[in-house]
Amino acid sequence: PMNSVLATTLSSVYLAMRHIFPEVPISAGAFEPLIVKRPEGTFLDAKYPRPVSGCAAEVSQRIAEAVFAGMVQALPEKVTAAPAGSSGNFALGGNDPARGRDYVMYQISGGGY
Repeated sequence: PMNSVLATTLSSVYLAMRHIFPEVPISAGAFEPLIVKRPEGTFLDAKYPRPVSGCAAEVSQRIAEAVFAGMVQALPEKVTAAPAGSSGNFALGGNDPARGRDYVMYQISGGGY
């Protein structure tokens, strides 16, 4: 299932807008003018017990692509392509006996435009 928690939905919209308008400085009010409509309980604002494990890597890309698609006609000089359409993530964990403690490595790899 393709579901997203609200935080990932908002982050994905903000990421897309940041790519479209890189000249706008990031501040507490940079995204305040945006209204993100997401009917409660839909896949853009999934609530427990709906599965959301892939939202950070997969669904977030689709949300950003939807923003790009929605802006391409209005701003063709700024919106030229969708992102890679997917991203990979890799997690590795274990115990380091030399240090006597556990470790976790999490890597996200994106594609290209």
